[in-house]
Amino acid sequence: MSRYNKVERIGALVLSRFPLLKSFIKKNYQRLNLLLNNKNYKSKSDFDLVKLSVDGRESFFGYYDKSPINKTNEYIIFQSSPVDTQTSPDSNSPVDLIIFDIKEKTYKTVDKLYAYNWQQGSKLMWLDDYKFIYNNFCHNSNTYVSKIYNIQTGELKTINHPIYDCYIDEFAISLNFERLNIGRADYSYSNKCDQIDWSDNEFDGLFYIDLDENTSRLIVTLGDIIKLNYKESMDGAKHKFNHIMISPDGKKLMFMHRWFTSDNRRYDTLWSCDINGELLSIVSDDDMVSHCYWYDNDNIFAYLRDHRLGDKYYLINTKSKNKKIVGKGIIDSFGDGHPSIYNDRVLFDTYPDKSRMKHMYIFDLKKNKLIELGEFYESFYYYDETRCDLHPRFNYDGTKVFFDSVHEGQRHLYMLELQDQ
Repeated sequence: MSRYNKVERIGALVLSRFPLLKSFIKKNYQRLNLLLNNKNYKSKSDFDLVKLSVDGRESFFGYYDKSPINKTNEYIIFQSSPVDTQTSPDSNSPVDLIIFDIKEKTYKTVDKLYAYNWQQGSKLMWLDDYKFIYNNFCHNSNTYVSKIYNIQTGELKTINHPIYDCYIDEFAISLNFERLNIGRADYSYSNKCDQIDWSDNEFDGLFYIDLDENTSRLIVTLGDIIKLNYKESMDGAKHKFNHIMISPDGKKLMFMHRWFTSDNRRYDTLWSCDINGELLSIVSDDDMVSHCYWYDNDNIFAYLRDHRLGDKYYLINTKSKNKKIVGKGIIDSFGDGHPSIYNDRVLFDTYPDKSRMKHMYIFDLKKNKLIELGEFYESFYYYDETRCDLHPRFNYDGTKVFFDSVHEGQRHLYMLELQDQ
């Protein structure tokens, strides 16, 4: 059995109270397991794969909740790195923003990006069939911005604020990307990390960005959330918001409040509200919330902790707060992953098993059926901040899956063609 068992996961949970010790033990235990469970291949899949790369350079897209390909299946957007991605991102070394024309089989460089990380890139996302948005850093003004590019006209519009998630081309919700450096820098930008006042909880939080008017307003502060859900562990802690996701109809959003104590212990709470920051409501408050996805406009699919039921995938109604376990007895043993949903199919990945293989699956909610799409090796050269989670995503019509992987010794974006299931 190459997956980590229940006893091992409980051990990791106990060690989470001691982050530095856990990090040391975890990596050495993983190295020992690789020696005992090493496989003679780096990837295995019964599906056709296409690698996206410009002149052999490393490529990547970003997070699991956005598709690299547009709705017409004509263009793929991604980042191309001229430097080795085994090292931490360098804000002085830009990556290229690339458009791949599928019909013409041509690559076009649109911009050089100075605000990015390996996990979420520059927050690339499509706004409509031919317009997409991304973040960048303006050196002249020493500020983060976002830019909207129109493929058909070549027009490039600058928004004077970075974005985290968007509802089509109408509005975005954003946060302080420098504050994401708390705990780990996986999802942050570091262009101005020496200019943050970590105690500023009253004037920092979630921002509503009007993409048409190019304006910004603060809708939820960290101070608001701390007062609404105060816990002793919050005293003297460092706070941040993370993982904003707007509902499909653009009327709600979910976000995570995460805080770190002085000994670097982490706590999470998942919240929902309307797009004006009103109707604030706690979705989950049992210390650990991981990866989420809107199942529909009222329900959230998430991997999180329930002190009574355990760490599992749940479907939670944001109105009633009713919670039910998903895939009981089928996907429980895989642990945390990055889920996205098309119709009733849940696409998710796993973290490296004892052989350092990451697995990718589709779970059919109606048929209660699990389909493995492949397994892909991740060496220890990619670890912690430089790791390469698969972050699988469907295209808009559910016929393709895109994922990032390092099984060939470099970071690359791959396209997998689904067969009839």
